Amino acid sequence: MTAPAVCARTIVTPENCVAETERLIAAALYHRRPVYMAFPMDVANQPVVASGNPLTAPQSDPTSLESAVNAIVDAVTRAKTACVLPGILVARAGLRREATALIDASGLPFATMIMDKTTLDEGHPNYIGMYDGRLMEENVRAFVEGADCVLGLGALWTDFSSGAFTARLDRSKTINVMHHSTRVGNVFFEDVEMKDVLVALAARLPKRADVKVPKPSDLGVPSGTGGDKITAEALYPRWNRFLKPNDILVAETGTSSMGLGMAKMPNGATFHNQTLWGAIGWATPAAFGAAIAAPDRRTVLVTGEGSHQLTAQEVGQFHRFGLKPIIFLLNNNGYLIERLLCKDPETYCNDVAQWHYHQLPQALGCDGWFTARVTTCGELDAAMSKAESCGSGAYIEVVTDKYVAPPMAMKLHESTKALYKS
Repeated sequence: MTAPAVCARTIVTPENCVAETERLIAAALYHRRPVYMAFPMDVANQPVVASGNPLTAPQSDPTSLESAVNAIVDAVTRAKTACVLPGILVARAGLRREATALIDASGLPFATMIMDKTTLDEGHPNYIGMYDGRLMEENVRAFVEGADCVLGLGALWTDFSSGAFTARLDRSKTINVMHHSTRVGNVFFEDVEMKDVLVALAARLPKRADVKVPKPSDLGVPSGTGGDKITAEALYPRWNRFLKPNDILVAETGTSSMGLGMAKMPNGATFHNQTLWGAIGWATPAAFGAAIAAPDRRTVLVTGEGSHQLTAQEVGQFHRFGLKPIIFLLNNNGYLIERLLCKDPETYCNDVAQWHYHQLPQALGCDGWFTARVTTCGELDAAMSKAESCGSGAYIEVVTDKYVAPPMAMKLHESTKALYKS
């Protein structure tokens, strides 16, 4: 039953427990996928009757590796314009340093799709912005789609990353270096490890300094002051300016992540969102996991109230483990992304119960936290300033009108309206 979801599985016995444990650890590290171990209840207290040795990861086939690297070097060298799309697999495989070395050595510009945001540092001089088909930066879209060669590094083509299938890349001009294989145009090279390809390319690609590239944009200057209502033009630039180097930003599925996808992240800051499956409720426990994993870094969670209602109880876990996140709860009176994408925005299933969100931390045991409910730009500014200096966890409920949405969400809305009319 577990076979479709895992890369290795076993039923543990006293005779196989050592060897199978080593095998499954090696498989999980190699494939970066889950494994499944079943422990019969009568086995747990039995003595181990076998031994085993750690397994080494499979290596690249030397011939395939050489052929793949030669093909990539040839394609990039012949191209008048080329760019890199570093993907999420680079981060998952722990290869950020190797991918950055490739960029430094080749001088190639790079853009990222939304799932891959901050795979490489957005403060890098070769970063040109976000590529998300026709939903985001038009100048970046034109450059990437007009390039003679696009070098993907573990890039995954999903509905969100392709800008709702508006991306237009000529397959014959694209390359994708995946975890254990590489594609150059329509030719596949198997048994080739991503790390080996990145290291080889950094050593062999010629340095380029002749490509004119677009400059990355940001969310600009926040609008609104004092008693002004909180609009998208007021909110998202404020959140962008709030971020600091090395922050961990976790943005929930929906309008909040679409708005923050355009944020220019400070050096060392990382952006996490659930782009692949679009699972709502993911961000709150994900932020808790990130904070547990890196307690020395500041964790900032931005979530919508509809998604938050699925997993809000996890807020209590932050305080239980002495963590001090800064949580922004965006309250726009329902599932805004669903309102924007469905035929009848006002249908009752897009409504949610209205909680007193800013009182949740106290109810969940987060004693001493700073909490606030803000409805104006002035209140938001004051609350953000206090959150930075309070020395505790912070929870700020940000109240906007029902249809306040960032540009990317509105573009999806317009395309959906056109679809329903067709």
